Amino acid sequence: MKRFLLLYILYMIVAFILVDYEPVRQALKLDAYYTGAVVRLSAWLIEAIGIHVTAHGALLYLNHAVMEVKFGCNGLEAILLYIAAVLAYPAGWKLRLIGIVLGSTVLQVLNIVRIGVLAWVLEYHQKHFALMHEYVTQSIMIALAFIVFLFYLQATEHEYQTART
Repeated sequence: MKRFLLLYILYMIVAFILVDYEPVRQALKLDAYYTGAVVRLSAWLIEAIGIHVTAHGALLYLNHAVMEVKFGCNGLEAILLYIAAVLAYPAGWKLRLIGIVLGSTVLQVLNIVRIGVLAWVLEYHQKHFALMHEYVTQSIMIALAFIVFLFYLQATEHEYQTART
């Protein structure tokens, strides 16, 4: 357990230094490519739920408001929390890779749903947007990262038990 916690903290520090360090972020073009893709997929979902939207860069132009998907809102932080936990947990690399791909995909889909919900709140219940954005949906994303990790633990439990015996 100590090893897991130490590795988890180390992986989190490295991950957040990389994505928060501006030269690295610019070199990887995280805002342009990653956030841009999240915005385009979110626009598709928002349009599917009946709200007219136009996506441009990190902006979603709704009927009555404009939403900006900033770097912290693109789902990457929740995914990094999850990936750090998967990498720190003692499992084979094949299971880790599968867990990272599947779990990250699930978390990003859930994040796009979160952005869709926030767009709906902004469009129809604007006075509740700040509460939903700053407290409710951010907390839910962190909780979902933990829940997805619990599913990963359940999926890798057999390998872990075999390695311990």
